[in-house]
Amino acid sequence: MCAACALVAAVLAAFTALNPFHLAWGGPATAVLVGVTIALITAAAAVVPRRRANRVFTALLGVVLLAGWCAIAIVGLRFSGPQRDLTVVEGGAYRLVVVEGHAFADIAYSVHLRRGSGPLAQDTLVWQGLAEGSPPTLVRFHGDPATDRQVEVVAGPGCGYRSTFDSLTLGVDPVHRPLRLDGC
Repeated sequence: MCAACALVAAVLAAFTALNPFHLAWGGPATAVLVGVTIALITAAAAVVPRRRANRVFTALLGVVLLAGWCAIAIVGLRFSGPQRDLTVVEGGAYRLVVVEGHAFADIAYSVHLRRGSGPLAQDTLVWQGLAEGSPPTLVRFHGDPATDRQVEVVAGPGCGYRSTFDSLTLGVDPVHRPLRLDGC
C-alpha cells in the first residue's frame, strides 16, 4: 500500500515540477510532494528487510534523506524572498504585474503574467531584471490579449521586449533576462 501511495506521490511531484500550466503554487507543492514521496518510499522499503538491523538502517537512511530534502526546500523557498506587487495592468482575464523581489540583499524587479485566482491561479515570468536595476518604465498588452496574446515590457530607452503567450498554459516565449544594467 505504501509503495502504491509513493508511486502516486512521485507522479504528482513530477507533474508539479514540470508545472506545464504555470500554476502559482507549483514550487511549494513540488517541495511538499517530494518530501511525502521520500517518506512513503522509506516506509515501504523499511518493511522489506527480514533482519531488524537492516530495517532500522533503511528507516534511518530515509529519515536522513527526508531531513536533507526539508533543509534544501526551506533554503530554496527562503532565497526567493518576499515579493510585492507594484503595478498591475489588466487585459481581460490576464494581468501583467511588476513585482519587486529580493535577490539576496538587493532588490530586483520582474514582470509576471497572471490569470485567475484561487487554487488554479496561473503565474509565469515574462521579464526578469537584474539586481540593483530599476523597474520597467512600461508594461502593456500589445493588441487584444484574447486574440493577439502578446505582451511588451519597456525596461529603458531603446530596450523594448515583446513576448507571446499561450492562452491555455500561459507559457511565455521568449522569457527576457537582460545580462547588463547599462544596456539591453
